[in-house]
Amino acid sequence: MFPISALSARVRALLALGLLAVPALAQSAGNSMDLTMPTLKSAAASTAPLALKVTAARVVAVPPGIEDTSVFVTLTNPGSRPVVLTSAQTAVSAHAMLMLTVKDAQGLTGMKATPSLTVPAHGTLVLDDAGPHIMLMGLKRSLKPGEVVTVILRDRAGHTLSIRAPVRKP
Repeated sequence: MFPISALSARVRALLALGLLAVPALAQSAGNSMDLTMPTLKSAAASTAPLALKVTAARVVAVPPGIEDTSVFVTLTNPGSRPVVLTSAQTAVSAHAMLMLTVKDAQGLTGMKATPSLTVPAHGTLVLDDAGPHIMLMGLKRSLKPGEVVTVILRDRAGHTLSIRAPVRKP
């Protein structure tokens, strides 16, 4: 351990001022500040898997050289609270994005990224080609029909859901 006495008087004074200022700044901003460490119980709770039922999961097979594809799946939430999904990831692509299919004023269909997708309480969210879906962007290799891709979904609290989706031709 590094002894405080080894620090110069100026560094010790700055450190003391900084430690005193943090709670004061938080209070002046109207926020309370919790300086407690998370407990083992709360840390374990955030890693619990999401309680969603997965059906009809699939990754769309694309020709070699195409670097992006889609993941479609139906997610059913048996719980009494909505589940807000905030990210997706997989080892087969550089990144994955939650997407919406939208129409513009001229009626043209396109896609846009969304920060979250919600599976309603006691409800179902269908990810498909006509609505919300997951885009795998920057495929690291060609995906072969029949192989199974693992996609990890994460919610706001950090809970995860591992989806095993076979690659299928459209």
